Parts: sequence; C-alpha cells; structure tokens
Amino acid sequence: MKVLGITAEYNPFHNGHGYHLRRSVEQTGADRVVVVMSGDFTQRGEAAVMDKWTRSRLAVENGADLVLELPFVFACSRGSIFASGAVDILKGAGVTDIAFGSETGQLEQLEELVTALDQRSREIDELRALEMKRGDSFVRAYRQAVARVIGEKTAALMDKPNNILAMEYLRRIRYWRGQGTTIQAHAVRRFGSGYGDVNRKEGFAGASALRKMMMASDRELAADYVPDNVVSDLWAAEDPRRAEERAFLLLQSELMRNSAGQLAEIYCMGEGLENKMKKEIVRAGSMEEFVSSIVSRRYTEATVRRLVIYILMGMKVYEPPRQIYGRVLAAGEKGRALLSQLKKDGAVSMPVITNINKERELWSPVADTLKYDLLAADMYNVLKGRDLYQFSDRVMGPAML
Repeated sequence: MKVLGITAEYNPFHNGHGYHLRRSVEQTGADRVVVVMSGDFTQRGEAAVMDKWTRSRLAVENGADLVLELPFVFACSRGSIFASGAVDILKGAGVTDIAFGSETGQLEQLEELVTALDQRSREIDELRALEMKRGDSFVRAYRQAVARVIGEKTAALMDKPNNILAMEYLRRIRYWRGQGTTIQAHAVRRFGSGYGDVNRKEGFAGASALRKMMMASDRELAADYVPDNVVSDLWAAEDPRRAEERAFLLLQSELMRNSAGQLAEIYCMGEGLENKMKKEIVRAGSMEEFVSSIVSRRYTEATVRRLVIYILMGMKVYEPPRQIYGRVLAAGEKGRALLSQLKKDGAVSMPVITNINKERELWSPVADTLKYDLLAADMYNVLKGRDLYQFSDRVMGPAML
C-alpha cells in the first residue's frame, strides 16, 4: 500500500491546497494520505486564523485521510527544523512517499542543488559566517554564500519560499535513506498563485492574501478562493488583528516586568536584542510597529514574530527538546483503518496519541515536547479570547469523520 505524506499549515485551507493534495495523489498513485500540520502557531510566528482542530477537520473533508500535529517546537521554528520534524513524523507514521510543493516543480533540479550545497558545505558555511559578522541574518548570509560558491543562477532557486522548504525536506529524506528507510520524494509545482498573490482567473489565492481579505472584511471575496465546505468556518473565524492586539498587550506586560537579564534567557534571544525590545516596546503603538522596529538585516520579520511567541510562552531553554510523536488531530474512515493497519504491521515507529487524558503511558516518554503543545494551545485560546477550559487541549479531541 502506498501511503503519501504531506506537510501543511492550511492557514486557511484554500483551492491551491486542494489542487496540491489532488495532484500529489495523482502523481504518486497513493492509496492513503497522511498530513502533518502545524498546530495553533505557524512557522512565521503567527496565531493561525482557525484552531488546529478546525483546520485538521477541513483537511480530512477535502481529501486527507489522517492529520497529525507538527509539534510546536518544530512548527514555530526556522525552515530546517520545521522540515526535519515533519519528515521524521511522516517516517514514523510509515509513509512510503512524500510530496511537497515548490515553485520549480523539478525534483531533479532541486536534488542537484541539495547535492551541490552538501558537497561544498564547508566553503558555504565559512562565507555565511563572515556575512553574518557583517550583520546579515542567517537566511540572507546563506543565500549570498551560495551565490558566491555555486553561482547566482543556482542560488536564485532559493529566493522562493517553497523551494527552500523543498530542499530541507529532501535533506531529511536523504538522511533517512542513509539509515535504511526508503522514502520516495515528489515535487509538485505550485499552480495559480504565490503565498501572497491572487489569481482571480484561475480561482487561486495565497494564504497570506486570504488573511488580508479577512482583515479587510472581504470575506465574501475570500470565499471565492476556498472550497465550499470551508466558507462557513472562514466567515466564523475572528479577524486576525484581534489576536495580534491581545498579543501586543501581553508582550508589553512581559517586556516591562522582566529585566533584560531575564529576557536574555528566552529561547533564540541574543546579541543584546532584549535591550532593544525593552526600548522599542514603549514607543510602539501596535505589534506591527514593534516588529518593524526590531526587524533588521540580522533579524527577519518571521524570526522576530517567532521570538515574540517564545516570550509570551516563557520559553527559557537553551534548546527545547524535540521528541517525535504522532498526535491525531483528525481522521476519516480510511485514516482510522490506516492507523490500525500500521500499528498491526509494526510500521509505526513512534507513539501515536489520540486521547491525551487516557493514554499517559504513550505520551509520558515525550512529555517534555508535548508540554509546549499544551501551552501553545492555552496561549492561542488567550489570544483568541476563548474559554480556557472548553477549548483546552485536555478537553478537545480529534475529529473522527
């Protein structure tokens, strides 16, 4: 049986996601589809427009068989960590194939790039380090180093966000191949529009563009770019700006009441950034103004927004534990049967959790990572103004369709 693995955020699920899912199944001939999906916070450090339970249910309603959560410590991190966690969970779920979107859609081209990067990694890393000393962020410094070592034409592939993630997926898939686990990779070319673009003719809009429509009260327009069964949930979702306004108030409190020394202990805080944050928080009138004041050649917007979430969650660790497990968010009939079959065949090489209250023996070994998922869900409910008990991760459960 061919089991296809897909990594997604579905923030929100739109026609482009539906296209990617269908095309991936066609390209791979898969019998089942397992999706690893970010929880309540995204890779860019933003609260998702809908909670993970709603987004996972919509994914199953639109073609996925099983949706597992990508733990917070992977989901709200830089691309390499995001991708490695996703691939590891899909491997743990016994997938045979992994499909990912990319702007090029040319798997051979992407694999050649990854090979070149790995073969000349020492030269690239040395140049990257020099660029970072001059004040560039890791991403910009790495891009410049690649251009100098391999060439601008090749480096240009890295200017597209999905190509970058595709490269990280391929790296991790290669790692597992080296460990004796064969997973077939598939690149599906993005069709219709980019992350922040709109293609009205084809009926596609990127996730960022849809969120902007929601903030501009253009939900009727946004409905043109999502499947029919997503529309009601899209209209019911709160304006994303409300969560950001609440986050800003909490951030003001955290930055005022904590000393610079205490803030310096936050995960990914460094180079005196805590001092700049304390300085800028009293000047900024909104989260957008605050983030803009911190963004620099060194720190991208996504980096700053992730750091804000770490502050709100009080993540005072040098490096958070990154344990692998499959927490079920939603499953269809085929997905439930797939889980049973995989467990029976011994193909699942990680704990699979469906009920956090009744399966303590399963999640105890991964509790150090799981606790951040629970905390992230609580923080999400605070930012969304939702009842902390009713929507708690200890009360909510998978959608079994």
